[in-house]
Amino acid sequence: MGGRPTHKGVSIDRIVDAAVQVLADHGYEGLTTAEVARRLDISQPTLYSHVRNLDQLRSLIAVRGMRELSHRVRVAVQGREGDDAMRAMAYAYRGFVRNYPALYMIQQRAPSTQEYWDAAPKAAQAVQDVLRGYGIDDEQLPHVHLVFRTSIHGFVDQEINNAIPDVQNIDASFDLFLRFLTDGIKMLAADT
Repeated sequence: MGGRPTHKGVSIDRIVDAAVQVLADHGYEGLTTAEVARRLDISQPTLYSHVRNLDQLRSLIAVRGMRELSHRVRVAVQGREGDDAMRAMAYAYRGFVRNYPALYMIQQRAPSTQEYWDAAPKAAQAVQDVLRGYGIDDEQLPHVHLVFRTSIHGFVDQEINNAIPDVQNIDASFDLFLRFLTDGIKMLAADT
């Protein structure tokens, strides 16, 4: 599926653009094919000539979000290594989530489609490159990547859902979180 215009100039890219706006305005539950079609001034049957169903549309949005997050991480770590790269990567990740919470969260809920899994390896590459820079070997890499992803997800999920009470300086907490994470990665790399 590409961005080739069809009926009324509608393309997959335009459909996903409209769907991202609906998601941002109305949340996950408010994302409907009817609202996306309305935003594009097309009928639902016309929309369905481009996407199979709401699940595919959610997956396409998740792929868009994954690619955008990956791009921001790659740009942030370019020319950096070690703790500097980790900090830049983590802040890029956190910044994306803070600016586009719905686009990030749909990645956690979207159906697993082939489009989604085809985009995943490229999205993971920048993170894995930073982790390899610490000396993490290929055997440990999937585990450390999972720890990074789930750890940072936990922090940013709590932050965007206002579930971190009584913290005066959330940035200081995030820096402490990163210190724990990088110290743990360094210890693991030293043990292998």
